[in-house]
Amino acid sequence: MSEAQDIFCCFSPIKILFDSLKIFLRNKQIFFFIFALTTFPLSFLVVSLSISTHQLRSKIYHLEAIAHLASTRFEARHVWEESRGDAVSVLRTKALFFIPCYILSLIAAITAVNSTTSSFNGKRPNLQTAVTAVKLTWKRPVVTTILVYGIMLAYAAVTRTSLALTTASHGSRFLVQAIGSGVELYLMAVLSLGMVVSITEDRFGWEAIKVGSGLMAGRRFCGCVLSGLFVVLSNKIAWNLETMMDGEDSIVELSRSSPGSSTATNVLIEVQDKMGLIGLYGFAVLFSYVITTSFYCDCRRRNVIRELEDEADTV
Repeated sequence: MSEAQDIFCCFSPIKILFDSLKIFLRNKQIFFFIFALTTFPLSFLVVSLSISTHQLRSKIYHLEAIAHLASTRFEARHVWEESRGDAVSVLRTKALFFIPCYILSLIAAITAVNSTTSSFNGKRPNLQTAVTAVKLTWKRPVVTTILVYGIMLAYAAVTRTSLALTTASHGSRFLVQAIGSGVELYLMAVLSLGMVVSITEDRFGWEAIKVGSGLMAGRRFCGCVLSGLFVVLSNKIAWNLETMMDGEDSIVELSRSSPGSSTATNVLIEVQDKMGLIGLYGFAVLFSYVITTSFYCDCRRRNVIRELEDEADTV
């Protein structure tokens, strides 16, 4: 790789971020509508789910620690059974939130991707074009998301198995985790680009993912960096949320023990205190769609230029 190419690889993510910000600011109205109608409610549901299950999750972690330290197998089995019961309750709560979260996420992705590509091509996106895009293209991304979820779930299972089988030193476990995180970032970049392909082109499922992977040729470092930025930001928001909830556990316990209190009321009170994080996460989700679409448009444009140069060389 030449020195010019090295410099381009280093600054390419910055260029994509800058282009995404310009598109976002140039179309503030439509993106505000997308934020208000999709990603903010989505963020509200995600935070509400986290608050609703926080105490149960904390209890599960506590029970698992006790089970590992239990003096007899009988005691450990009893603790594991209680832990599994709480885990089932968490899964049920997540199942209740899944469908509305999925629908909002799908609509947000389609409208944000369509608005970004329209702006990239010199058009002025609006609410009508966004709604039309949802009506015309929703089937393709639905099929693609099913495959994306399947791939990520399978990879998560492989990662957990690899860590479970790694019983050597802490250094070996760290190496496995580092490699796993790198592969996960790459998968996220490819699958995200595949989702954009399924929205903007007449492709879906494995074909869309394959096209997205092909478009990333020579730009894989840039794609991984962009995916990593969203992971770092979302993890930071999640960490701040967990920290806030850990500090409020005693207050929540007191309110739940008071007469007339309800879980829904307590969750709503806690959510009101976290509106800043909810808004930040909603914006992060929306901007991640804009960034991924800008990356797709740039890859597609460079791919066309490369094909024209190859045709010129063969003449």
